[in-house]
Amino acid sequence: MTTHNTNSIGQAAQYQPEFINHHQATAIFGLSRSYLYQLVQSGKIKSVSLRERNKIKGKRLFIADSIREFLTANIEEVIQK
Repeated sequence: MTTHNTNSIGQAAQYQPEFINHHQATAIFGLSRSYLYQLVQSGKIKSVSLRERNKIKGKRLFIADSIREFLTANIEEVIQK
């Protein structure tokens, strides 16, 4: 008889990364890359840029909680109208 540890499966399903790239943000939240950058530029969501000093190219990571907060705030705004 085989037993499975369901705790690890449940924990994996509940895992939510703190930082995500634009591919993950698009897959999870349905927001386009350009819209994500607009939201960052306007200060509505947060991100970090990982790159070496004096380099142009790097990696932009979005803070997942800031995207969730933005979406939640917009949903609540629509509900109140």
